[in-house]
Amino acid sequence: MSASIPTYDLAIIGGGTTGLTAAQAAMALGAKTALIEGGRTGGECTWTGCIPSKALVAIARQVAAARHAERYGVHYTQPQIDFAAAMEYIEQIIHDIYHEESPDALRKQGLDVYEAYAQFRDAHTLAFNDGGSLRAKRILIGVGAKPFIPPVFHDVPYLTNETLFDLRTLPEHLIVIGVGAQGVEMAQAFRRLGSRVTLVEQASRVLPHVDEEAARHVRDVLLSEGVTIAEGCAVERAWQPDARTYIRLSNGNETHGDALLIAVGKRPQFDKLNLAAANIETRSGKLVLDERLRTTQRHIYAAGDVTGGPQYTHYAGWQAFIAVRNALLPAPLGGKGTRETTPYALFTDPEIAQAGLTEAAARHQHGDRVHITRLPMTRADRAMTDLRGDGFMKLIHLPGGMLLGATLVGSNASEMINDWIAVLERNGSVSSAATAMRVYPSLGTANVILATEQVKSWLGSSMTGKLLRALVKIF
Repeated sequence: MSASIPTYDLAIIGGGTTGLTAAQAAMALGAKTALIEGGRTGGECTWTGCIPSKALVAIARQVAAARHAERYGVHYTQPQIDFAAAMEYIEQIIHDIYHEESPDALRKQGLDVYEAYAQFRDAHTLAFNDGGSLRAKRILIGVGAKPFIPPVFHDVPYLTNETLFDLRTLPEHLIVIGVGAQGVEMAQAFRRLGSRVTLVEQASRVLPHVDEEAARHVRDVLLSEGVTIAEGCAVERAWQPDARTYIRLSNGNETHGDALLIAVGKRPQFDKLNLAAANIETRSGKLVLDERLRTTQRHIYAAGDVTGGPQYTHYAGWQAFIAVRNALLPAPLGGKGTRETTPYALFTDPEIAQAGLTEAAARHQHGDRVHITRLPMTRADRAMTDLRGDGFMKLIHLPGGMLLGATLVGSNASEMINDWIAVLERNGSVSSAATAMRVYPSLGTANVILATEQVKSWLGSSMTGKLLRALVKIF
C-alpha cells in the first residue's frame, strides 16, 4: 500500500522573502505549514539581489572614501582593488546569512521544507519534480520574478543580477542597460572600483520613476564620477564580432564593452506552475488577484514579485504577512494586500529615499494646495561631521501640515526616511515629528529640524499662529 499524501493547512511555493516570511507567520498562528523550494532558500534577495548588491556598494563606498581621505587630513596612496577578493568577501556574507535560512535551519524551527520544484496537479494538490506531492487547504504562490531580457540582446552574452556576482575579473568597460535602481547602483559601484561605465536608457532621464529633483542630483554625481550616460536612447542592435560586445543606439552612436549588464526590470515567473490545472486565471502576463491577494481560486493566494507589483523585499514581506492573515483568519482579521504608495530607497551615494507621494504626484492630486518644506543636508550636523553634507531633505504637505510625502537625498537617507514612514502610516501631520526627541548628534535630529521648519512657517502664516502669538502677548 502506498503512503498517504501529506496534507497541510498552508503550502507555500517559493522559499525567498515571501515564502520565508509567510512560513514564519503561518507557524506563529499554529498552522501546519509546508515550504516548497527547488532552488536555494533565501531567494533573490539573499543570493543575487539586496545582499550582494548592497555589499558591493559598501565596498565601493570604502574605495571612494579612501580616494578622498585627504579631506580629513588623512593621506593614503591610491587604493588597490583586488576584485576577486572583494567578490569572495561578498560570497561569504551571502553564506553567513543563508546559514540562518537554510532548509536544515528551517526544519529545526518545525517547518516542513520540500527541496523540489512544484506545479499544480489540481486546485489543492501540488506535484514535485522528484515524484512527491502534497495537498493543502490553502496555497500561497511566492515564486518571485525573473530578469526581463529584450529580444535585441538574445544573441549576445549578457549579465543580469543572477550572474553579475559570479564575476571574478573586473570589467574594463561595463555597459549597463537600464537606469532604474539596480542599474544606477551597479554603475556607480563598478565605476568606483575602476571600470569604465556607460549607462543606457530608453527613457528621457535617469531614474524615471524617482522624484525628479532627487534623480537629477544623483545623475550629476554619476557624471562627476566619470559615468557616461546615454538617455533617451534605445538599443537598436547588439552583436559580438570578437571578445567584446557592441551596441548601436537609436541616436546613431555605437559603443562596445567587455561586459553587458541588463537591468530593465523583471517579469513574474509562474509559467512552470501549471496554473491551468488549478483553473487559476492570468491576464496580460499577470495573475488575476483581488485586493486580498486571492487568485481566481479563492483558497490560492499570491504575494511578492510574482504579483507584478512593486518589487521591493520589504513589500514582498509585508504582502506575505497580509496573505497569510487573509488565508488563515476570518475576513475581519485580514486586510488589503496592496498600497497606494510604497516607501523605498536607492543605495547610491548619496542615497535616495522616498515615502508617500513625490512632489510631482502630490501636485497632480492636490494642485496648488501642495506646500514644500526643503532644507539642504548641510543642516544635519551629523552629516557635516561625517563630511557627508551632500543632498537635501524635502517634505510634501498640505497647508495645515498634513504630510503627503517625503524625499530625502543624503548619506543614510534610507534610515532617516523611517520617521516619515511612521507619520504617513498614521495619516499624521509634520508637527508630530517636530515634537519628537532624537539622540543628538544623529541624522534623526535632522528630521526634527526639518519638521520644525514647517511648523515655524505655518505659525507665521496661519490664523492659528496669529492667535497663538496674540495669546503670548496677553499672558
